[in-house]
Amino acid sequence: MQYLILKRSMFKGSGLKSWVARLLGSMALGIGEVVGAGGAIALCPSQLPSAIEPILNRAEFDRARWGIEVQTLATDSAAPTNLYSKEAREYLVPASNVKLFTTAAALAHLGPGFRAHTSVYGVSEPSGPDKAFGGTELRVVGQGDPTLTTERLLELSQQLQNQGIQQVDRLVIDNHYFQGSPFNPTWEWEDVQSGYGAPVNSLILNQNEIVVNLYPQAVGQPLRLVWANLADSEGWRVVNRSVTVRTDEPTWIRVGRDLGQPILYIDGQLHPGSNRDISAVSIPKPTEYFSQQFRSALNQAGISADSIVIEDDQGQSSVNIESRSVLASLPSPSMPEWLKLANRDSNNLATESLLLQIGASGNSDSQAPDRTANTLALALSQLGETLSSLGIDPTGYSIADGSGLSRRNLVSPVSLVETLQAMANHPWADIYRESLAIAATSGTLRYRFRDTPVAGNLYGKSGGLTGVASLSGYLYPPDYSPLVFSIILNHSTQTGRINRGAIDDIVLTLAQLEECQ
Repeated sequence: MQYLILKRSMFKGSGLKSWVARLLGSMALGIGEVVGAGGAIALCPSQLPSAIEPILNRAEFDRARWGIEVQTLATDSAAPTNLYSKEAREYLVPASNVKLFTTAAALAHLGPGFRAHTSVYGVSEPSGPDKAFGGTELRVVGQGDPTLTTERLLELSQQLQNQGIQQVDRLVIDNHYFQGSPFNPTWEWEDVQSGYGAPVNSLILNQNEIVVNLYPQAVGQPLRLVWANLADSEGWRVVNRSVTVRTDEPTWIRVGRDLGQPILYIDGQLHPGSNRDISAVSIPKPTEYFSQQFRSALNQAGISADSIVIEDDQGQSSVNIESRSVLASLPSPSMPEWLKLANRDSNNLATESLLLQIGASGNSDSQAPDRTANTLALALSQLGETLSSLGIDPTGYSIADGSGLSRRNLVSPVSLVETLQAMANHPWADIYRESLAIAATSGTLRYRFRDTPVAGNLYGKSGGLTGVASLSGYLYPPDYSPLVFSIILNHSTQTGRINRGAIDDIVLTLAQLEECQ
């Protein structure tokens, strides 16, 4: 006989009847006579496979591949207990669950007090090939702060104005902190042109993306384009092939850009009166974009810049800034807040910059970083060393980027659980856990598991690509020990909604565990 926990308290609130019906249908369990504490019928750990497998065997997933690992949370006094495994040591594409590796390594390697800075240095001596230069030179040095905005550039400019600076003869934009291409070489072309695949350089501004709003008009007319920042429209040519359609026609939007020229392509259709569409494309030349925006910010602060020099080449900066005075500086968010951007909000740019910080910082023995080496290569190497020091088996993953956008990322569910277990027993465990999304409460999980026992009791990281869905994290069942789990679905032909629904059904099943006599 098989058993299912059905607590009386579960039936409080709207939506629970449909949830219980869906759960019962997916589990296909018989209900026995054994009753647990509080009058509940129990789902015993031994019955977990027969509760989960009907979900995995649904017809819509006939050609899909599942990988699952479920363990109890390890403590100082108790080793973890394995409760369920399904191809748990096999390689799968994890999507954004890769961020769990990146953030664990960054926190462990860089520490909770880490911040990046965007600073302006005063240079009193001539530099570079123009030795005759004798005017005022300012050098802007970025360290990849992913939160820098045009508004904060105005703050940086005001700091300079407060020191009496009114004219800059030469403004040097120093983009040397990260070495290598700002675009990950394993990303697909469609991703590179989109806002979620924005380039990662040393001087990130406005998420290195351009945001546009599209509004429907009368039927037959093209959608109306409104730039989120009007200044971003400068230099772009727009090819608008969109249209406003009747309400009985489907709606869709695709916004992209040319990979070689500043051309914006708009395709798709919306109904009259429907909500606006918000889309973003990546900035093809982010350092030039930064220089233009910073010159404008200086002008608004009453500071003129006669000449701008962009140092965007590979290799060492031409000036040793450590010997120069800092005239103005802006700090990045603290490490705990940065981790939330990566995990809770699943911000790709913030995570990719965090990965590169690992490479740019040098190794764990405080050796100075090589400023001429490819920062991504250094970062991936250091990430592996840090994860190994945490006890994660290096054969359980192969990582190509920090955010999970690359389809060359391959990980096992076991390796993700190992990472979560290691961080749960780390001195900075609370910082790591609090960076995750909370079911029905925050981040990418704020709309999932509402009106269920999982609401507020799951701290996790979701992920999704075409044909891929994943969810890993910490689950606190009402009547069972805390769990650590990873669920990855690959090769699915279903929509993201259906994929997520099946994963949610598995998590809801786990939440019903109770110790059985």
